[in-house]
Order: sequence, then structure tokens, then C-alpha cells
Amino acid sequence: ADRTAIHEVMEQQTVSVAKAGIVATLNARAAVLAAANPLYGRYNRRKSLSENVNLPNSLLSRFDLMFLILDVANCDKDIALARHVTFVHQNEGVDGKRADKVPMEEDELDFEDNSEDEEETEGAVSSAILREYISRARQHQPVVPQDVAPYIVEAYVSLRSQGTPTGGKTKNGDQTVMTARQLLSILRLSQALARLRFSDYVAREDVDEAIRLTHMSKSSLTEYEQGDDPGSNKRKWGGEDVTSRIFNCIRDYSTSSRSNRIELKLLEAMVLRKGFTEQQLRECLEEYQSLDIIQMNSTGTHIDFMQHME
Repeated sequence: ADRTAIHEVMEQQTVSVAKAGIVATLNARAAVLAAANPLYGRYNRRKSLSENVNLPNSLLSRFDLMFLILDVANCDKDIALARHVTFVHQNEGVDGKRADKVPMEEDELDFEDNSEDEEETEGAVSSAILREYISRARQHQPVVPQDVAPYIVEAYVSLRSQGTPTGGKTKNGDQTVMTARQLLSILRLSQALARLRFSDYVAREDVDEAIRLTHMSKSSLTEYEQGDDPGSNKRKWGGEDVTSRIFNCIRDYSTSSRSNRIELKLLEAMVLRKGFTEQQLRECLEEYQSLDIIQMNSTGTHIDFMQHME
């Protein structure tokens, strides 16, 4: 019954309520923010997301963005968390009186010491301003202009061609494959980003950011090698690090365009759409320049392959 109600909310934007023989259908035009815990308390990387949270793909695919947050053992983060918890319990109810307590080391309290940031708190956004900002943003209904529509079509076709081939099987089922439903998600995210700018038109930058968010959502569902730090630039998916993935994207584009020269501005937009950052791109270019595989021109506007990559 609960799953049926969720399907109705996310598919038809309505909620049916039955009480005392009266059935009322109410509008449910709101964003849905949900969190789910895995079965048996631990996420099984060998199973798909649908199997881990015990929800069908038909329901999960209706969410625009999904992020997998794993509790991975990390010594530095575990120490910081343990110190924070013990600090809170140690000072609970003290009301600032710590004269009789043994002082803790400065590095243990660096995230609690806000004395230097007291002046910056004046610039914090109040709840009233935030509500007013959201209210004004909702007044805009952005549309896709004619010059941006072909760009969205081209980006969608490119994303489809990079997906899993027909008949291929992915570990996360339909959640990492680009479908028409994901195209609608990109359009919704682009319109939402345009609202944040109080704009009535969707720009290319909005589409690029929406595609980047979609890629980051999908990449979080892809298993990375155990033992790698999820926040590191050397994070691996399927045995391949970030630098290699970026270079493969550059090489594939060079092969498809049949050109050894790529414009850096075009390359940055392509890499950002795939969910990578500018820092990761710079590290990739520096590494492969040191290997004499690629070379940047003197003006820093193009990169050239030293030899054509097959």
C-alpha cells in the first residue's frame, strides 16, 4: 500500500485519501527528499541499489538524483568524529564553565573554535531572507530557448552513446543507464538552476551543471575499489582511477572527431559535464604532458596529441 501511494505521488502528483467512505484526491506538487537504509544494516556492493534498499527500479528511476553514502573506514575522519562526540558529551550542561577541566589540544578543537569567525556570522543568511529568496525564485517559470534546445539534444545523444550497450548488464540495474526519464530530470534540474538566478530562460551553463550533477549521482552508485578514499582525487571505479578516465574521454573525443587538436574550452565543458572537476582535469593534463603524450600550445587554448591515439 505504501509503495502504491508513493508511485501515485511521484507519477501523477496526487494523493488519494480514503476516510469514512469518502475518497479525496489531493494535489501533491512538491519536491520529494528521501533517505533509505540498506537491508540488514549494511550495503552489499555485490548487489544493485534496488536490491539493497528493497525498492523497485520503476520507483527509484523517478528520483532525479540519487547519491550513495557509504560508511567507509577512514582513520582521520573516524578520529575527528570520535573527538567531536566525546567533546559534546564532556561539555554537556557545563554552560561554558571549564576552569576545572583539563584543557584539550588545539587540534582537537579546531572545528569547535569559532572565536575567529564571530565577525563573519553577521554575513549569515537569515531564515526570513532565505524564505523571501525561495518565494521570488518560485515566481519564475524558465523555458528552454531555441538556441539551447539543440545543445540539450546533442548532450543527451552523447550520453546515450556512452551508456551500457544493448544487452549489457550493469551492477546497479537501470540506475546508471541514461534513459528518456533522465532527460526529463536534466530539464527539471536546468529549470531549477535558472530559477536560482531569477531567470526565465535556461542557459547552457544550467544544462552543463545539471548533467554534471547527474553524472555525480550515477558515479556514486558505481562501486569503487575497497580501500580507496572516496574523497580522494585518486578514487577508482572498476579498477580505473580518475586521471585515466579523464584521459580516456579526451582520447575518445579525439578519435571520434579525427583530430589530434582539441580546444581546451571545449574539453573543460565536456569533462565538467561528466562529473569531474577542473582540478582533476589540470592534474590529468599535467601528468600526460610529463609523459610526452599530449602538449599544450603556447597560448594555453588547445592541446595536441604528440601521436594519434588508436
